[in-house]
Amino acid sequence: MLLRFSKMHGLGTDLMVIDLISQHAYIQPQHIRTWSDRRQGVGFLRLALIEVPQHPDVDFSCRVFDSDGAEVDWLASDVCCVARLVADKRLISKAQMRIELRHTVLDVQVHADGSVSLPIAPPEVMAERIALPNGFIQQHSAAPWLLERNLNMLSMNGLHAVLRVNDLAQTPLAELAAYLEQQQCLPRRTSLSVVQVQDANNLQMAIWQLGQGPVDSFQHSFCAAALCAIAQGWVKPHVHVECASGKTRAWLHRSEPQSHVYFTGSATRIYEGQIRL
Repeated sequence: MLLRFSKMHGLGTDLMVIDLISQHAYIQPQHIRTWSDRRQGVGFLRLALIEVPQHPDVDFSCRVFDSDGAEVDWLASDVCCVARLVADKRLISKAQMRIELRHTVLDVQVHADGSVSLPIAPPEVMAERIALPNGFIQQHSAAPWLLERNLNMLSMNGLHAVLRVNDLAQTPLAELAAYLEQQQCLPRRTSLSVVQVQDANNLQMAIWQLGQGPVDSFQHSFCAAALCAIAQGWVKPHVHVECASGKTRAWLHRSEPQSHVYFTGSATRIYEGQIRL
């Protein structure tokens, strides 16, 4: 059979989305592995299945898989892509949607410009701050980009280290990550984010995952670093955030006094296709 799908792009991540409400199919891991190949398949980082909900107060369900065919936890970028597609195709005839995801149910708003807002859990801000390695400080103590000498630590689906700098473009992020890895200051896979405050409403950042390399697509570190900047008072509670690569940009808003956090991002439909199952 031929299966209809949509190729989506959101926040630096490409997604293959299959609507299993208007069509029926049983998707197996080997299908996902084959389709994810960028030379012989569709090519994507993640796949999302839109399905009939299992609860009456939910509009639809969504499961997300990585390119190896394993079901994974959702990211805000996944939700932006899926909600935008559902709205565009009018699978749900309302802008406010309730989506059943892995381990949670989200109330999502699709705006007239196509952007999508959703609530996210705030990070845990850790009291301990970690000093930059001495060797690194000695080498760069007079550097104009260096603003702070301690890493702010947060926990949000993993460990995050955030450093505020004067000039993101001049910051030797790879060198700093190498120092931290060599001296084992932080666990492997810790996300290291360097952030530059452009003004009270705008934040720019670059992210490096220790032991892995640079990150230019949406990850939890994107939200963690922005919410750290809000918590430290570097920016206002409603801030526009952009990765240095320009591939990922979004708004984050923390409401007071309840400290609810809302993420607003955009997604684009690249093309529609069919693939043989």
